[in-house]
Amino acid sequence: MKKKKLKKKKKGKPLNYKLFVIIGGIFHFIVYLLLDLTFYNNTLFWLSLLIGGITLGISFIHKMELLNPKSYKKIKGNKLNFYILLVCFLTILGTTVIFGNVINGTILGLNYIGKNNETQKTEYKIEKIVQRKTGGRKRIRRNNPKVYLEKEGEIIKKNLTEHYSLTKNYSEYKKIEFITSKGLLGFEITENYELKK
Repeated sequence: MKKKKLKKKKKGKPLNYKLFVIIGGIFHFIVYLLLDLTFYNNTLFWLSLLIGGITLGISFIHKMELLNPKSYKKIKGNKLNFYILLVCFLTILGTTVIFGNVINGTILGLNYIGKNNETQKTEYKIEKIVQRKTGGRKRIRRNNPKVYLEKEGEIIKKNLTEHYSLTKNYSEYKKIEFITSKGLLGFEITENYELKK
């Protein structure tokens, strides 16, 4: 008996979701490490998340044909509309987290790698210092103090590297001096700081 050769249909390469998640995780870790050390623009941070997420999310929805009812064989009626909406929302949310972190991680990483060796001291008035509760990340950042300060007419928040001490009276400190160096992309990187009364 002759063996029949089965012809396999050529399929397009499927998206490698695991690779996207791993890449997103790596860049999320970079953002996590460098965001507190960098005087980074909050507007740029959120714009990168939204633009990266929405743009790529819409292109993924189009590529995977998530709006096509024929892609969902077992669901019909109102459940189908809800399911399509939910899948599209989760796709945009996922791409926002992954690709937004890729953009921000790239900016923060390049800025940090190309930093200057020259340092400068800058003093800021402290508005308030509060205990930053970290939830599940206690092992890495054990309730660091969060300082609110005025920089260029804007109130910004910075997480300090020290552990929040219950024996220390943070309300006594009126100023904070940062020792910073310039990054490759112009964002200041904190080398050290000193709380002043």
